[in-house]
Amino acid sequence: METLRYVLLANGLLAVVGISYFILLRRETFFRANRVALWLGVTAALTMPLLKLPDWRPQPVRNVMQRTAAVIVPNVLPAPQLIRPEITITFPNKRTYRAFHAAVPQRLVWSWQSGLILVYLLGVVLLFIRLSIQLFSLRSVIRHSTQEAYDDFILANNNQVRAPFSFFNWVVLNTNLFGPAELDQILRHERVHVRERHSFDSLGAELLCIVFWINPAVYLLRSLVRQMIEFSTDSAVLSEGVDAYTYQYSLITLSQSAHYPSFISSFSGPTLRQRIAMINRPRSNSMMRSKYTIWGLLVVMMALGCRHNYDTYNDPQSPNSLPATDGSRSVVQTLIGQE
Repeated sequence: METLRYVLLANGLLAVVGISYFILLRRETFFRANRVALWLGVTAALTMPLLKLPDWRPQPVRNVMQRTAAVIVPNVLPAPQLIRPEITITFPNKRTYRAFHAAVPQRLVWSWQSGLILVYLLGVVLLFIRLSIQLFSLRSVIRHSTQEAYDDFILANNNQVRAPFSFFNWVVLNTNLFGPAELDQILRHERVHVRERHSFDSLGAELLCIVFWINPAVYLLRSLVRQMIEFSTDSAVLSEGVDAYTYQYSLITLSQSAHYPSFISSFSGPTLRQRIAMINRPRSNSMMRSKYTIWGLLVVMMALGCRHNYDTYNDPQSPNSLPATDGSRSVVQTLIGQE
């Protein structure tokens, strides 16, 4: 039950993070701040459901959350059925009396809830297998490439590669396809990916999509991560003195190249239109930094749905205690974090 409570809360908080970032920050040109804010939000969404926080929520918020859970949760997660075997006491006069019933958990019974959990886990396993196959294929491409070490990356030249990309310390491309000027821009771009360790961002987003594959918000988060690292890299390359028009032309030229798995940083990238628009977008002014304050408040407010110390649900003296059966009460308390 604790695992299910965590999955439900984490999925909901990830949706809040993805939608909030999409609305507030994705168009701002504070790229480093965007990267930090996005991953802090994801970290908060994954860790908050594991914590037991002081209950500073206003009483109306507690009431609404408890009453909503009391209505919805028992219908989705009915309390486990118990077998109560008869227990008797035999007195010295040889007379036997029924004493009380001891609750013993019933053996596992297949239900539609169990089927959903099985389908969910099967999806996680299949997606993880697919990621593993992609990683092994990538490793094979790098191993069969001619490798040349530079100061901050390893160039892997492979005649079978159609579009350049980077993965951790490797920059993989076919040098025969590009002229000197175009090759210089590509290497500048991929070197930034290597220097900034963008492969960790891409792999982290991919793992989120595997573990929470049923949640549409994680695919939005993956798209936002890819946009964020490409926007940041384009800005870094242009800051080195590369001509903006020539660079944009190179992006368009390579946009028809072969696409690779989403955890790979490619020069052409998946968001060509957005990248060109961001290159030509005026830099965000200092007033826009106030959005990060709003973002921080939203992250703090996510704690409203997590586990708290205060308990009014099971307090018979509290006017806010809810009339619920023992079985549904335990389920509701587990999911809303009341102890």
